[in-house]
Amino acid sequence: MLRKILAVLLMLAPVLVTAGTIDEIARLEQGKGADPAPVSPPAATGAPAEPASGPVWLHLQDGRSLDIRHWQIVHFVRSDCPYCHRFNPVLRAVAAETGLNVFVYSFDGAGDAVFPKVAPVNDSVLKDFFAELPRATPTDFIVNTQTLVTIPLSQGEMSGDALKQRLDESFSLADRLGVL
Repeated sequence: MLRKILAVLLMLAPVLVTAGTIDEIARLEQGKGADPAPVSPPAATGAPAEPASGPVWLHLQDGRSLDIRHWQIVHFVRSDCPYCHRFNPVLRAVAAETGLNVFVYSFDGAGDAVFPKVAPVNDSVLKDFFAELPRATPTDFIVNTQTLVTIPLSQGEMSGDALKQRLDESFSLADRLGVL
């Protein structure tokens, strides 16, 4: 089972995000330490905010601890998606537990009660994130805001335990591939 999961992750990862989404990455960085909903980039410079000064530790099932301060979940939704409505509270809880911020894109430009602030999806974002994946909601990626490495995390709703397992597997893979 683990070999199948690793094989799928190896086929999908790492997908590099192009420089076309640098503004969105700036918003990802600015949101660190704040409410996990997206915020506008700084008006004066458009530069990313400074990252958290100390490490953010994710404790993996194998006993290792990884510093994930430069990683963030990018979450794709639709306001009328019933799967998103059920999954969004799970995602918010797991993100709070792990210390990961969540940046939300919406295919229809609207959020919901859990993630009211969203960024609308545009052609550049679609090209960067969904080049090899079907456009489904909810879909999640983990993104390194410093290196722009993007790893597919999940599509569809799942339990909190399943999402934590996926995060563990994805960060373990990123560590083995040397992209963490």
